[in-house]
Amino acid sequence: MARTYAQFAALVFLVVGAGGFLVGDASHVVNGTATGNFGSVSLHLTYTRDVLDLLLAAVFAYAGFVASPRDAWIPLLGAGAVLLLLVVLGFLHADTTSGGNAVASLHFPPAMNVFDLIAAVITLLCALGALAEEPTTAAPR
Repeated sequence: MARTYAQFAALVFLVVGAGGFLVGDASHVVNGTATGNFGSVSLHLTYTRDVLDLLLAAVFAYAGFVASPRDAWIPLLGAGAVLLLLVVLGFLHADTTSGGNAVASLHFPPAMNVFDLIAAVITLLCALGALAEEPTTAAPR
């Protein structure tokens, strides 16, 4: 289960990270609204967030395609912790419409906070579930 989720998450974060480069950077404000949005959905994506999403995609790809089924939970736990940190930062330091409330060049509009929250919860549950499924070995006599 953990490896299957990691493969799916790698694809999702690859699309979000690569797509973020196409929509622009939220540091540019036009008519009082930050750019880096997808249509009418305020994402306020920045190039820093795009690189972070691509790094998360690489971690998920490693867990899904390279890591052994027994060890896939380790990178998932790390990625889940990073996503949980983004969630906490996002809810404590929410962004404005003009994109003027950034932390380390990262913006936290509600749509991104919800995405990060869902991804963090699923990632941590998959990591902990894979850890719980790990077979125990008997001690040698």
